Amino acid sequence: MNEIVTILGIIAAYTLLVLFIGLYSYRYSKPTMEDYHMASREFSFLVLFCAIFGTNISAVALIGGPGKAYHVGWIVWAYFVTSWGWLSPLLLYTVGHKAWPISKKFGLMTISDLLYKRWNSRFLGYLASAFLIFYTLPYIMTGVIGGGRTFQALTHGFIPYWVGALIVTLVVCLYVAFGGMRGTAWTNTLQTFVFLIGGIIMFFLVAKALGGISNATQAIAEKYPQLLSRAKFPMKLFFSYGIIVALAVPMFPQVYIRLLTGRHPRELKKTVLIYPLAAMIIWFIVAYIGMWGRLAFPGLAGAASDKILPMLIAKYTPTWATGLLGAAIFAALMSSLDAQLLTTGTMLIKDFFLGARKKAVPEKTDISFSRFLVIVLAFIAFVAALIKPKAIITIIEWSFGGYACMIIPVLACLYWKRANKYGAICSILASQFVLIAIPLGILPRQISFGMLPGVPALIVGVLFLLIVTY
Repeated sequence: MNEIVTILGIIAAYTLLVLFIGLYSYRYSKPTMEDYHMASREFSFLVLFCAIFGTNISAVALIGGPGKAYHVGWIVWAYFVTSWGWLSPLLLYTVGHKAWPISKKFGLMTISDLLYKRWNSRFLGYLASAFLIFYTLPYIMTGVIGGGRTFQALTHGFIPYWVGALIVTLVVCLYVAFGGMRGTAWTNTLQTFVFLIGGIIMFFLVAKALGGISNATQAIAEKYPQLLSRAKFPMKLFFSYGIIVALAVPMFPQVYIRLLTGRHPRELKKTVLIYPLAAMIIWFIVAYIGMWGRLAFPGLAGAASDKILPMLIAKYTPTWATGLLGAAIFAALMSSLDAQLLTTGTMLIKDFFLGARKKAVPEKTDISFSRFLVIVLAFIAFVAALIKPKAIITIIEWSFGGYACMIIPVLACLYWKRANKYGAICSILASQFVLIAIPLGILPRQISFGMLPGVPALIVGVLFLLIVTY
């Protein structure tokens, strides 16, 4: 019992620190929508990097990643680093440096804003925003799920899943509602350093407990040799994962909007240069720890493996270290969850409510409404998380495909002068139909040729953009 109290005390202290930073940022806020949702576009390199990278390192990385590696092995590292670690930063700059001056000049915030400004089509803006929100809501849910499972695992079930999920939801909801973009970015700066340093410490502590890096990996080779091969990740599946993940990241609404918050595109260039190094480190850690977890806790099935990282920490580290490393996990969870909540609220009010409103109202009213939307979205995510759905990676695989397809009209908007709104609309509708129809059995799975549904959906989206435009 004393151990649990110590662990909870350390996590509570860290949570209060995050909450303090998020709420303290409120003192520097201005009573404008531009400041609440974009922090007046004044972030320097360090804050911008942490805002973008921290937003990406979510429950997918520190909960879903080890859970996936538990079943398929080291290949998780290779797949994420070769696609997300290298290609995604290039695409972030490709999209961001072109979108930044346009967005700065016209006060644009969202992807929908960009498409509407280019083609003057309110329907296109609504369509893009609706799909992005549709795919972001389950992604928000994964952060709440991760928080609940982490609390449960670290306290050996003393804190039930629903209480852990509620604590994470309330804390994030509070500082996001008050701090806005500045609050999420400032807390992300702290959280990025916490989970990077904490992740490195976790790696060496778990390796030491299992006899060292070489011995742990040798034991895997003897007992579970399939985890050191690509047997469970055929080349077609590996390729499709890489393409989908790399293309999806710049279209995450919470990432795209942060590409526009730097003082100058130069800040973004510095960010994408350091991004691959941080990506390699964090995914090396989670892939190998997840794989080694098979030695300590064999026989976990399905979503149960999502708790492997906190389970290893609770088993192999001293009580004080368990609390500190547990805080590092929560840092990763909250750094993504807060961004997703704020950005979804931004899309709802900017893309729908403000566009449809007939009369102007004070900006303070809009900011209050934005805060209300954050609270509502957090409540929806918490209730949905109580359903206890499938493994986190399974949830986001589908969402990633939807995001990836959205990069087609965005790149056309930024780089192809001849592209028109009819091609963009048809591209979105056709690609999203294919993405949804294949899993539902409306279209045969054979058209995927052993790859994720997102790949044929991308091909269809490009074809419709070209054909309809011409």
